[in-house]
Amino acid sequence: MSQPGQMASIHLKQIMEALRTIEKGAYRPEMLADVLARQDEVGELARMLDSMAREVQFKERQRKLLRTVIPIGVSLSAEKDFNRLLETIVLQCQEITNADAGTLYLVEEDQRLRFMLVRNVSLGLAAGGTSGNPVTFQPIPLYKPDGEENRANVASYVALTGERVNIADAYQAEGFDFSGTKLFDQRTDYRSKSFFAFPLENQSGKVIGVLQLINAKNPESGQIIPFQPDEVLESLVMLACAALDGYIREQRLHQEIAKLRIEIDETRRARQVAEITETDYFRFLQAKASEMRRKISGQE
Repeated sequence: MSQPGQMASIHLKQIMEALRTIEKGAYRPEMLADVLARQDEVGELARMLDSMAREVQFKERQRKLLRTVIPIGVSLSAEKDFNRLLETIVLQCQEITNADAGTLYLVEEDQRLRFMLVRNVSLGLAAGGTSGNPVTFQPIPLYKPDGEENRANVASYVALTGERVNIADAYQAEGFDFSGTKLFDQRTDYRSKSFFAFPLENQSGKVIGVLQLINAKNPESGQIIPFQPDEVLESLVMLACAALDGYIREQRLHQEIAKLRIEIDETRRARQVAEITETDYFRFLQAKASEMRRKISGQE
């Protein structure tokens, strides 16, 4: 068989493979990159298939927007439990990216990242949110004892810089300290590989939290793969920003109400004490007590 014939056969096999991935919803344009350049019937077939696949993906993204993002956006305007809403968003981000794990961090006033939600499907780990399980992980400091920024951790780096971090393999990555991650993996027989971390900002552009996804999985093989940008994920991240901002405002309001109640209770107690001490009976008791003290002093 001639060389052109061999290439045509190879490219036809690539087209058939692309067809199978379209059916499974896993098509990627680079699958047909070399075939699309052909200027013959095989190339024309590849271009038609690529166009069809992109149309299918577009409709799938629209379906995801309708099914996922829009309902959450509507809930955001009426939701009274922002904690539950944040949990829903994290779980949806995991579903959209097929991520095995997801973590939501909150930037505290003491310049630390507190773990709000932790989810890991493979380990059956669910902490924070509506799980009823407390988060036992220690907060991540944003600054070292000497005042230097703590950029060694992925989440703290994102919180400090406001930049996204997308890592294909944590064990091969440079610039970050994954010693804590590796220790966790050893203890749990897990393998943390791909990471995708987003800064969550309020309306003023201040970073108020971090959303981190771990271990995106290939839908077909289950193999851990790098995270890919996705417009539905982008929309969910925006909703997470709004929901987290709402959560923070809600918590501050609760704190102000609690403080106000304490002040009211203190005022009420002072008024009640004053009312008691001003009664004739209380003055009578005071006089009796003074008289008894004098008698006891005289005996001594």
